[in-house]
Amino acid sequence: MDDDGDMAEMYLTEKKKRIESSSPFCVQQSVLGFNSNGVSASAPVSPVASPPNPRKLEANMSFSRSRHESSVKSSETSMENIDELEMLLEAYFVVIDSTLNKLTTMKEYIDDTEDFINIQLDNVRNQLIQFELLLTTATFVVAIFGVVAGVFGMNFAVPLFDEPEAFEWVLIITAACCVLIFCAFLLFFKYKRLMPL
Repeated sequence: MDDDGDMAEMYLTEKKKRIESSSPFCVQQSVLGFNSNGVSASAPVSPVASPPNPRKLEANMSFSRSRHESSVKSSETSMENIDELEMLLEAYFVVIDSTLNKLTTMKEYIDDTEDFINIQLDNVRNQLIQFELLLTTATFVVAIFGVVAGVFGMNFAVPLFDEPEAFEWVLIITAACCVLIFCAFLLFFKYKRLMPL
């Protein structure tokens, strides 16, 4: 935006008018290499030329004056056009910058949401691991009960089997031992900080 020449080239309406204003015949001659007199542009110029026609000289002078006046006017209009183009580009830059800021904010919001979801998932995973640890401990304690029941289910003679109150005492002692073992596991988990108890 600092270079006025580049800005003038970006004003496409003026460029289109210049292209349309030049006649197709002149464009074709310039492409083929002929000047306006029909002489080849690459032909050598004689240092001794015929004296110029006064009417032709006067027409050329008036043409150059009108070109100079039109170039002054066109430079004024081109400055206005460049100013309009700069304002238009600045407006687009503001819109693009605003959109970029919104997209950056949205990306940060999405990243924060993903982090929050990951934290929640980690928390739930930790709770599941703690619950699994409790269940494993409880299963171990119940397995102790199963061992005692398996011993009393054997078919061999033990004098303890003859007493009717022995079964109740075995159940009470086994339950008390299982509760103590379970409490010992919970204290161990609390000491190792495996569970918030």
